[in-house]
Amino acid sequence: MEQNPEQMIHRMSDVLASQVAAGEVVERPASVVKELMENSIDAGADMIRVEIIRGGISLIKVTDNGCGMSRADALMCLERHATSKLLSFEDLSCIEKLGFRGEALPSISSVAELSITTRREQDVEGVVIRCRGGEMMPPAGAGCAPGTEICVSNLFFNTPVRRKFLKSNETEAGHIEHEIKLHALAYPQLRFVYVRDGQLVFDWPATSDLRQRIADFAGRELAAGLLRIKPVLGPGVHVSGYLMPLSEARRNRRMQYVFLNTRPVEDKVVARAIRDGYGGFPTGLHPALFLYLEVEPALVDVNVHPAKKEVRFLRPSDITTTIIDAISATLAEHARGGDDSLSPTQPLPTVAPAKVAPVLPKPGSKPEVVNEPSSFPITEPQNILPVLDPILELKPVLEPVQKELKLPEQQPVQEIKPHPFAEPQPTSALKPVMTDEVMAAATEPTTEPYSRANKFRYIGVCAGRYLLFENSEGLVLLSPRAARERILFERLLSSHERPLHSQRLLQSVMLDLDARDVGVALEVSSQLEKAGFRISHFGQRTLRVDGVPMMLSLPRVDEFLHELIRTFSSGEQRLKRNRNPFEPYALQLAKQYAAREDLRPWLQAPLPLLNELLNCEIPYCTPAGKPTMVPISLNELTRKFQAL
Repeated sequence: MEQNPEQMIHRMSDVLASQVAAGEVVERPASVVKELMENSIDAGADMIRVEIIRGGISLIKVTDNGCGMSRADALMCLERHATSKLLSFEDLSCIEKLGFRGEALPSISSVAELSITTRREQDVEGVVIRCRGGEMMPPAGAGCAPGTEICVSNLFFNTPVRRKFLKSNETEAGHIEHEIKLHALAYPQLRFVYVRDGQLVFDWPATSDLRQRIADFAGRELAAGLLRIKPVLGPGVHVSGYLMPLSEARRNRRMQYVFLNTRPVEDKVVARAIRDGYGGFPTGLHPALFLYLEVEPALVDVNVHPAKKEVRFLRPSDITTTIIDAISATLAEHARGGDDSLSPTQPLPTVAPAKVAPVLPKPGSKPEVVNEPSSFPITEPQNILPVLDPILELKPVLEPVQKELKLPEQQPVQEIKPHPFAEPQPTSALKPVMTDEVMAAATEPTTEPYSRANKFRYIGVCAGRYLLFENSEGLVLLSPRAARERILFERLLSSHERPLHSQRLLQSVMLDLDARDVGVALEVSSQLEKAGFRISHFGQRTLRVDGVPMMLSLPRVDEFLHELIRTFSSGEQRLKRNRNPFEPYALQLAKQYAAREDLRPWLQAPLPLLNELLNCEIPYCTPAGKPTMVPISLNELTRKFQAL
């Protein structure tokens, strides 16, 4: 039918509609892996193998030994809204499968080159179907093992705008690894194999012991301290899983793994219930745990988010109460010495499970699945009290440059303190870079005339947090923390042109990162190097830190960098106006360090701090726009006192 030239509304083509729908389903290569793995799980596979090349952009191959598809089903699965998991409207209110919308494969095929090779066990011959940019090729016969193999290559080849917004290969591979690990935690009874750029990353055998899978994921040392959640049955909900020791509390929720009917989810109701189950938690810290919820399908809606990560509960109060009861009961049991039924008695095995080379199943056979019931008993600690230990105390790598100081009594204005902004001298825990340039920077004079601050008279400290000054116009309140943030920011910003000096550590610090954070850390490593850090890649998920900036006193280098890298990973470092490419890094470094810095040395040296602040290009606000100083004029004071 010809379209009226005055008609503005028209119907999209099927290919264009699929590409638009792909924006909800396929955000990045990890989204493709998630959808394909969920199809494999729904197909009854007990072995899933994922292979990627160049972060999944060049190739994603997912192989399973599930039920496979007939020729007719293989053709139908590439049609939009084609599914084997919903037959009627009533089924929508009781969803028990991971994938049910029928949008994944057609959406993926519309933005990539896709091939499906599949065979049912009862069929003599399999079928292979190829599709490029939504255009399907004629099917052909294929000799293959029972199951399905799906290859996705050249992702976003026909949508360059989306491809432009992908991150580095390292970052995208990290997100893929995270998705695989999430599903491996949800399905410990399945074998998961992950191969990246031709190298085996892990091969986790199937197990009936969830602790074995957690040990594969988080390490044997952490798994040995797991606290098994006392199972609690509520109205239509069952709670189980494991708590991590309270000393493993984190500054974000990245170590909170929640599974609803074996589906990884992120839900605010559940997160709030977890915190309440611990009886509250210090601000900025979050408990770590592996929580498994079994909820009657009719009581939860999993169809409220395109990626199915968010859910909606019919009776959220029942979910909250059951989670709180389970966590609080577990902590109470261990506080009283533990319940024998909750504590395995056999120790950890001394030898870690062997990682075997991946072997694809031969035609007509199933791959061997290692199933070791109770092969990973873990001795749980018996004397763990439910107290809030904010963070595990780490042995300082660097000795603090500033010693603990007591607040002084009122000092005369004329007395001049040593300059607190001189580059710190090397401590016993540091080995400085022995060059004339660095030594000159480390030994610069510690006093200078306070030309900018000589118009101010120091009065005292307010509430132990603010400095009070007087000048000819009235009172000035100064925030030492905000002032330090501005000073550090401008110093770091200048390092884009002239890198800051670094101090080498006598002993390198190893950072074990989340798979999603490794790529981000490598992306920003050159910027961190300009700021004085010396960081290198040391293994798959490990970074080695050999040096830190001389201008920063960092007694806990690992914790500082962990938090910094997570900030970059979450995208919080971006600015609306980014004149200098180093500005986001300088902003976060200054903000994070100033937030941790001890204020007492600066409260004891007010004039040098004020003078250094006034020497900044923009002294009156932090990089984020918050004030560093608040003036109160004499006229304003007069008005307030004469108001009555």
